[in-house]
Amino acid sequence: MEATPGMMNVDQRWSQQGVSGSSYSFHSASELSQLFHLVGKRFDALQLTPGRLKGEMSIAQLGAVTLLKITTTHRILLNGDRGPDCISFCIEASGQAKDHKVFCVPMSAYSVHGFKQGLLESHFELSADSTTYLTITSGRRFNDYLEHFGLESMIGEMEMSNSLQSFPLMHQHMAKEFEFLIQNSFVNTIRPQQAGNRLYGLFVKCLTCHDEEGCFIPMVSTPRQELVRRLIGWGFLHGTADTNLDQICQMLFASKGTLIQSTKEALDIGPMELLKRIRLEKVNGMLRSQERRKTAQLTTVSEVAQYFGFRSRGHFARAYQELFSESPSVTLSKAPA
Repeated sequence: MEATPGMMNVDQRWSQQGVSGSSYSFHSASELSQLFHLVGKRFDALQLTPGRLKGEMSIAQLGAVTLLKITTTHRILLNGDRGPDCISFCIEASGQAKDHKVFCVPMSAYSVHGFKQGLLESHFELSADSTTYLTITSGRRFNDYLEHFGLESMIGEMEMSNSLQSFPLMHQHMAKEFEFLIQNSFVNTIRPQQAGNRLYGLFVKCLTCHDEEGCFIPMVSTPRQELVRRLIGWGFLHGTADTNLDQICQMLFASKGTLIQSTKEALDIGPMELLKRIRLEKVNGMLRSQERRKTAQLTTVSEVAQYFGFRSRGHFARAYQELFSESPSVTLSKAPA
């Protein structure tokens, strides 16, 4: 398995090696966001728990299926576009899923997520100290596979549900199969197309092999969950905006009480703290990227902080230190030239 120092020249490494059988370390949510670009996905990412973040993403391209393994020491939120022809089968394999959520809904033990047909957005959280396997494949191709084996009825189930309550043995079997394919992709002992078909068979087994303990879970999103998603989307889109709670509530057509309660239920923090952390994450990402700073014509920490709406140097430095356990100047000094 390739050991790599964070996101240094990640695009270069990818072009030289390809994504199949590659492993990349990351030290911030913004670096994880950049790694998703390697598989054609654009997600905004946010570190939710304070401390120095360490993680790793392993990527295996197995025919029609991309298989990812993500480990992280801290809780991370990912939000973005799923794409018009995409389904996933995702599990948490380390038993540390207490903060795993999909569209603000907590994941139950031994569950599988992400396969809803026609879903265009992704919104999920990874728990601290967790290991998550995430697959990406074409919804149309998988439907063709189901129809080929006379399983058209599964398509309807997958249009209504995004989660399946599996049972321990099936969940364990999936985790072992995912890990086997990840590891063997590094030593080229399997043929990608055969491995992709093998995964399709595993997905079908997961969808059809469940007893009284297993069932599809209809996807139902509450107004409060939708409100939190809209707030997060707005925060990433308008990361430099100087605004207050009243203005946010007006833009989202929500009362203060509802917005505050919704974000605390979903993320354990209030709306303004959430928006501040998003801006801190954007600062972190820019400090780590010389290219982004050059594009924005910013050089110093103060310039980057002011660009994202932080007017008080002392307040900004304290908030940054509390979230990332290092000063912004240290982050800048570690950025690749």
